[in-house]
Amino acid sequence: MNSQQRIGIMVCTAARSNMLARCLRSLAGQELPRSVQAEICVIDNCEKGSAQAVVDELSGLDGWPIHYFQEVRRGIPFARNRSVDVALDRGYDWIALIDDDEQACDGWLATLFEVAQDEAADVVSGPVVRSYAAPPPSWWKTLKPIDGPKGTILTEAPTNNTLFARKLIEPEKYGLRFESALTFGFEDIDFFQRAHALGCKIVWTPDAVVEEEIPLSRVTTTRLLQRAMSSAAAHAFATRLRHGRRYSVLKFLPKAVRRILGGAILSVSAWPFHALGLSRGTHFHYKGRLRLMRGLGNIRGLTRHLPDYYATVDGH
Repeated sequence: MNSQQRIGIMVCTAARSNMLARCLRSLAGQELPRSVQAEICVIDNCEKGSAQAVVDELSGLDGWPIHYFQEVRRGIPFARNRSVDVALDRGYDWIALIDDDEQACDGWLATLFEVAQDEAADVVSGPVVRSYAAPPPSWWKTLKPIDGPKGTILTEAPTNNTLFARKLIEPEKYGLRFESALTFGFEDIDFFQRAHALGCKIVWTPDAVVEEEIPLSRVTTTRLLQRAMSSAAAHAFATRLRHGRRYSVLKFLPKAVRRILGGAILSVSAWPFHALGLSRGTHFHYKGRLRLMRGLGNIRGLTRHLPDYYATVDGH
């Protein structure tokens, strides 16, 4: 390449100073080719500015510039859109996204950038290896990375391990922003689904790895059921925003009814065995409750009676 490419690593955070510090230290350990210059930008979504002290302490670590910005409007899409504004203002050619509860493995950023060049891709996404403070229950299906080689074409991506080109957010190009109404999840999937619909090339690489800490509070029964409801509500609501009420009702209402009825029947029928302490009874009781919560979440998304899963901060 004829000129040096500038990458802005965007880290949105809210009241998780210890996790943020570990994340920033992992980023400061990244080695880059000479054709790339990178900076770290922290977007603090906490009114108290809890991340300021962490940035002040670690700025300049191993020669890495770390810049601090605050977004006082609480909500993930507001913080994400502030990162979009920062990236545009600072003139980054590429934007890398990682969560504050994650740590980048060696070669993470260089690999994302290399794959983007090799595949002529606009977006590159990689795997997240999760470390649980306590094993999740058997009835909860944990997320697994995509099983595909480098260059596998995707139609969407999350923001927990992704690099994308400036043109996605450039006002003169695609001008994408995160949907501010999706404060309870799915704002990242929605963003990259729209990018794909506009013709952006999204690819997968298994070699750019980040590790995520899952605290104990995230695997309690209450939080898992809340997460299931929130995810289902976000999916239905995002579909309504993009395709209208009629399409979303036709798509999600039958599914919601099946989930509610099937989940209620399964959870009630398995409850006596759960009450007796039988593991299979417990498994199917909560499988039913999980299905029920997803059905209720679909209804809440369709009716705009939206949950607030991320009002509770998990981690430290």
